Amino acid sequence: MSLSAPPPAAYPDLATGFTAIQANAKQHGYALFREDAKPNRVVFVCDRAGKYDPKGKNSTIHTLKQRKNTASKKCDYLMKVVLRRKLLEPRGTL
Repeated sequence: MSLSAPPPAAYPDLATGFTAIQANAKQHGYALFREDAKPNRVVFVCDRAGKYDPKGKNSTIHTLKQRKNTASKKCDYLMKVVLRRKLLEPRGTL
C-alpha cells in the first residue's frame, strides 16, 4: 500500500479542494480529517498519523482470553495537507 500525498493543484474553493484530496487519499488507502481551520487556510491530517496507544490493554491476560485479530491502522506516518485560499488584491484606485 502506498501512502502517497496528493499532487499540488489549484482549486476554485476549499470544498472542491477537500473533495479532490479525499478522493486521492481513498484511492491510496487512507483518509484525511480536518485538524485546524482558519479563514484563509485549512489543515488536513492523515488518519494513520501517530503511534498505536494500547491504553486499557492488559498484557497479563491469558492469550486464550484475549481478543483475536485486533489491530490498529496507525503507522506513525505524519502527512499534512494544507489548503490555502488565495487572497485577492483589493480593488480601487490610489
